[in-house]
Amino acid sequence: MEFHEYMQEYKNQLENGNIQEAYRGLMGYIRDLRIYFKNKYHEYSVSGIYQGYMDMTYFSFTPESLMHRKLKIAIVFIHETFRFEVWLAGSNKKVQND
Repeated sequence: MEFHEYMQEYKNQLENGNIQEAYRGLMGYIRDLRIYFKNKYHEYSVSGIYQGYMDMTYFSFTPESLMHRKLKIAIVFIHETFRFEVWLAGSNKKVQND
């Protein structure tokens, strides 16, 4: 397929309306999950939500025990596989490469 064909399909799907409802529901669920962590674990640092490019959506939280190691835990929704994953990640590229 060429780009303009993908765009026409995208437009068709948006006109249907189901994608918007599903996406709003998914983002609401992830937002509520983030708020749950923020309220339940006051001592954790909880990031904002990265919505991505329909590849992945995530937020991270950092317990004190990982903070001094510059690590964090990410709750990630992978759109292609349609599942949640939990990742241990470095807080920046240098930490990730070490």
